Amino acid sequence: MAEYQYVVFKLGDDWYGGDIMHIREIIKPMEITRIPNNPSFIEGIIKLRGEIIPILDLKKRFKLGNYDVNNKSTRFIIAEVEGRPIGFIVDEVREVLRIEDKDIGPIPEVVAIGKEYIVGTAENNGRLVLLLDMTKILTVDEREVLAAIS
Repeated sequence: MAEYQYVVFKLGDDWYGGDIMHIREIIKPMEITRIPNNPSFIEGIIKLRGEIIPILDLKKRFKLGNYDVNNKSTRFIIAEVEGRPIGFIVDEVREVLRIEDKDIGPIPEVVAIGKEYIVGTAENNGRLVLLLDMTKILTVDEREVLAAIS
């Protein structure tokens, strides 16, 4: 039986998980340099250890509002998408959840975000966690925009 590990994070009032195999690191927020004429959810770029990394607001991406710059729990999740680093702004990172494939539930019929991003659901301490495919959060066009930035 296969076991997966997901980093559990919060966006607004809801909990999500990203496959740890696609996540490089989790960092405290840094100052973002804005880049004009990009989709609104692309906040800009940061320079981390000499590498330029585009930063996306997942709440904006999923139409759940904007991140709170004053929230002390806010984190940047640095993920690998098609061999490139991309930072995702989340409200809070909670833990790493180990899930066996038999414990991954179906995608709910009513979800606020696109079903193409969701792998399934899991339960964690009585909370429902939507498991995301971090590599599918961006469309092909959006990935091309980010490739031009970084």
